Amino acid sequence: MADLLQPAGGTPAPFGVRHRRHAWAVGLLYLTGLVLYLPGWRTAAGGSLPLVQAVHTAGGVLYVLATVGLGARFFPWPGAGRPGYGRWGFFLLVMTGLTGFGLLGGGGAVRQAATVGHAGFAAAFTLWLAWHLWARRPRRLPVAGGISRRRFLGWAGSVLAAAVPLRYLPGMLRMVGGSLAGPAGGQVAGALPGFVPYTVVNGYPDLNAAAWRLTLEAPGRPPRIWDLAALQQHPATRTRVFRFQCVTGWAVDQVAATGVDLAAWLAAQGWDPAREPWVVFFSGDGVYTESLSASQVLHYRPLLAWALDGRPLARSQGFPLRLIVPGMYGYKSLKWLVRIRLQAGREDGYWEQRGYPEDAYLGSYPL
Repeated sequence: MADLLQPAGGTPAPFGVRHRRHAWAVGLLYLTGLVLYLPGWRTAAGGSLPLVQAVHTAGGVLYVLATVGLGARFFPWPGAGRPGYGRWGFFLLVMTGLTGFGLLGGGGAVRQAATVGHAGFAAAFTLWLAWHLWARRPRRLPVAGGISRRRFLGWAGSVLAAAVPLRYLPGMLRMVGGSLAGPAGGQVAGALPGFVPYTVVNGYPDLNAAAWRLTLEAPGRPPRIWDLAALQQHPATRTRVFRFQCVTGWAVDQVAATGVDLAAWLAAQGWDPAREPWVVFFSGDGVYTESLSASQVLHYRPLLAWALDGRPLARSQGFPLRLIVPGMYGYKSLKWLVRIRLQAGREDGYWEQRGYPEDAYLGSYPL
C-alpha cells in the first residue's frame, strides 16, 4: 500500500500488479453494492447492513480518489498500446464513482439523479466487463505449451465473479428506465424512475386487485374487511407530496401519493388512541411487518396509498395498497398491505427487530 501514497508521477507498479489491485477493489465494491441492492442479500446482512453501507461508501470514495488522483500508480488511463475499449472501462468506473458522490448529500432531486446515474453507469460497466472478459479469453497459442494453467484459472475465476452482477443486470436496467417490475395487476407500466426495488422475500406477492381485501383488527371487536373500491371512495382520500428517502441514501423528491388518511380512517372505525396506542401493519408477503405509535399516526398523517404520481402502484411498489409515512425513512412505508391491527402494546416491525430505530424520522439515521 505504501507505493499508492507516492506522487502520481512516480514509477508505476507493474501492470499486472495494478490490474489485480484494481480487480480486488472493484470486486469489493461490487459485492457490497449487491448487498445493498439485492433484497435477499440485504435481508441476510441483517444488522450488519450499516457496516456494509459504510464499507461501500468509504471504499468507493477512496477508490475514486486513488483512480483519479493517483492514477499513474494505481490504474492509469490506458495508453496507446492498450486496447481502445480500456479507456471506456476507465471512464465508466470513474463515472460510477462520481455519481455515487451524489448519494452522500444534497436534495432529493440530486439523490434521485445520482441513484439513476450510479445504477446506469454500473450497468454499463457490467456490460463492458463482460466484453472485456470475452476479449481477454485465453486462446491456445501456436507454440508448445498452449494456454498456461494460471492464466486460464485466473480468467475462469473472473468470469464466475462477473456472473453475479451480470445475473442482475436486467433489474439494474429496469431501474434506470423506471420500469422495475413490469405490469402491476396487468395494468401499470412500472415503478417511478429513481426508486430502488426492495423486498425481504424472493419476488413480489401476486395480489389481484379484485380479490384483495384489507382486514382491520381491534381488541373486543369483530374484524372489519375492506375492498379497494370502498377505500377509494372514502371521504378521507388525500394526495400528499413528499420526499421518499431510504436509509441507504437514495431519495426521490416531489412524490405525490394518493390514498386514505390513516388517522381519519381509523377514527371513523372507532379507534381510541388512548386505549389502543399502537398500530401494527402486515404485508402480503407474509414476512414484513411495521408499527406506528398513535402519536406518530396523528402527527405524520400516513396514507393508505394506492397511487403514486397519479398512477396505480406497480407490483414492485406495493400494488394494490401500501402504507406511506411522509417524514420517516422508507422502511416504515410497508408495501402490499393486507392487515392492520390496533393494540395496547408496542410490537417491533421487521427491521426494528434487526436493530433499526422505531422512530425513523428523516435525519435521525447516519446515512
